[in-house]
Amino acid sequence: MLRQTSNTSVEHSNRDGHPYLHNTCPFSRDFDLKGSASVNQTFHPDPDLKKLYYAYLGIGAVVLYLSWALPVGVIVYSTMRRGDAIAALLLLFLPFIVFVSFTTFWIPRFYSSISYLLGDSDIVVERGVWWKRKSIVPYNRVTNIDVVQGPLSRQFALGKVSIQTAGFSSGGSGGTARVAEAVVLGVKNFEEVKEFILAKVKRARPVAVEAEAESLPVGDVDGKILEELKRVREILEARRV
Repeated sequence: MLRQTSNTSVEHSNRDGHPYLHNTCPFSRDFDLKGSASVNQTFHPDPDLKKLYYAYLGIGAVVLYLSWALPVGVIVYSTMRRGDAIAALLLLFLPFIVFVSFTTFWIPRFYSSISYLLGDSDIVVERGVWWKRKSIVPYNRVTNIDVVQGPLSRQFALGKVSIQTAGFSSGGSGGTARVAEAVVLGVKNFEEVKEFILAKVKRARPVAVEAEAESLPVGDVDGKILEELKRVREILEARRV
């Protein structure tokens, strides 16, 4: 399925002002969110997200099930006795009816379970009907932001903001795939949300760089390297003798 994506890496600076990651979208001024999203206030996806899910359900039902089940049902009804045909049709369409009914029941409840909070120091995303999931992402750990709009999402003016952090990835046969640690989906002011997060990230101090700088002083590193070189030299001299 075709989709429109907007990928933005973010830049941190350490204490000396050296760049940590590349930034393709310079943004340093204060930014105030408009629309449904508010700073330090919990907000929810746009109600059109439910319409989008119902549209996915309808398209999936027609393309993946009814496209072949209806012709099969006509053949069964026309070639079997009435009693046997009704029983066969019930077996054929009962799973479909159960799935559609369950999904129709689940969509509004899943929508109600989603909440977002853009705080001063982190992003909080909660969702889940039966299995609750809460993601807390500090701004100083964000490394990449993706904005995604599928062809059907564009019809409802909805977008998804995927927030990725260093070290949060999924391994696969082809290597390591990037996985979003938090996702803000079903919002119409997704560009504003992205810019707000970028502004917060730009001011944040990266935890990974600070921890590395504090735990590995330059003098200690040089001393360890010198010791290793001495050991290598002793091993080589011993082999020559």
